[in-house]
Amino acid sequence: MRSIATITLLALCLGSAGCLVAHEEPAVRGMPRDDRSAPISAVWVGHATVLLRIGNRTVLTDPNLGGSIIVVPRETPPSLEPWELPPIDVAVLSHMHLDHFDAPTLRKLGPRPLVVYPEGGEAYADEILQPRKRALAAWESVETAGLRVTAVPARHQGGRYGIDALWNHAYTGYVIEGFGHRIFFAGDTGYDAHLFHEIAERFPGIEIAFIPIAPGKKDGPDRWGHANPRQALDIFADVGAHYMVPIHFEAYYSRGTDHGAPRRELAAAVQSRGLGDRVFALHTGERIVLASAGPVVMR
Repeated sequence: MRSIATITLLALCLGSAGCLVAHEEPAVRGMPRDDRSAPISAVWVGHATVLLRIGNRTVLTDPNLGGSIIVVPRETPPSLEPWELPPIDVAVLSHMHLDHFDAPTLRKLGPRPLVVYPEGGEAYADEILQPRKRALAAWESVETAGLRVTAVPARHQGGRYGIDALWNHAYTGYVIEGFGHRIFFAGDTGYDAHLFHEIAERFPGIEIAFIPIAPGKKDGPDRWGHANPRQALDIFADVGAHYMVPIHFEAYYSRGTDHGAPRRELAAAVQSRGLGDRVFALHTGERIVLASAGPVVMR
């Protein structure tokens, strides 16, 4: 009886949450066009999931092609199904939260990819079924398939289920290098006045940075480790990247709030700082290509 009651309660919670949440279809369903002559391209699949192509190698960040997280509905579905993905060389997990590490998605990637996750995440690594998996401490690197992946500091919360953040502190960002190119994936992080400058010092010439913009307090630091749009632009400036793509918005967490607020706040901040030619707020499913003539958004 208890299990039936629990299931009923969860269903009611999910149903009520769904009534309060915005729903937005991906701008692109399926794989968008690519320019294979360009050395770098990236599809924003949704939330913190980005499909990177560096040369002829592929990286999938924070794989989550699922839907609701227990009773938290997904507002914008992912743009790709697992079967639409190309073979993945590396999958990186910034931390072990359910919205960034979706075990069913990871399983569907098959045995090919090397899976990289932050040191301290070993307690949850039994959910990673790939034969090659590696925990990285801050500034530690691993190389595979012509790519070099380095864990870099972030400011967030660890754990996987909420309460375990009290004792687990596994979270990280990554610098991904290959074929003469350098990319920064922040994962999920709040602003820090020092650590992003250190990333820039150790990794000059970052070409493109994927930085979260929500949820985050409008003013001051967020104790949960989230950046608001203005703080995300501060991170962008601190790491010294040429271009930025915002992530971590319009998928979860807008229930009862303004679904479009992060995008609007970012647009206003971008305009006030004169960054319109360097920040590309993709819609879910769109691809950015770093071509020789400059960035191009493709559908």
